[in-house]
Amino acid sequence: MKRREIREHLLRMLFLREFHEADEIAEQNQLYFDVLLPNEGVSFDDSQAVMERYEKLKDYLPQIDAILTTEMQKWNPKRVGIVERNILRLATFEVLYDEIPSAVAINEAVELAKTYGGDQAPGFINGVLSRIVKSKENTEQ
Repeated sequence: MKRREIREHLLRMLFLREFHEADEIAEQNQLYFDVLLPNEGVSFDDSQAVMERYEKLKDYLPQIDAILTTEMQKWNPKRVGIVERNILRLATFEVLYDEIPSAVAINEAVELAKTYGGDQAPGFINGVLSRIVKSKENTEQ
């Protein structure tokens, strides 16, 4: 499975979290892995790769949301569209906590925004992620 496909599944799973109570998420994730992925022809090994990345990502969600709140300046992440917010979460995870080069993570997030987000989403996402990368670079110096 290509990284882009894994990203799309991660985006779907983050999106799914928005519509369920915390105590329902594990059950919804299990349905996703037991029903949806096999129906799409995703192999067991690829399904495991998605699950491993999702588990890492979800552990960082509180930190990611705090960073987004800071870097979005005048925007509250809860007022941003669900798709856009979750694209930002995924890309922020890749930029800060994964081994994905920043330029690749931003480009992939912009592509996801073009496919799934609103008309203004690609530019908005690019701007927020650029600020996150700049903050990361300033911190590392």
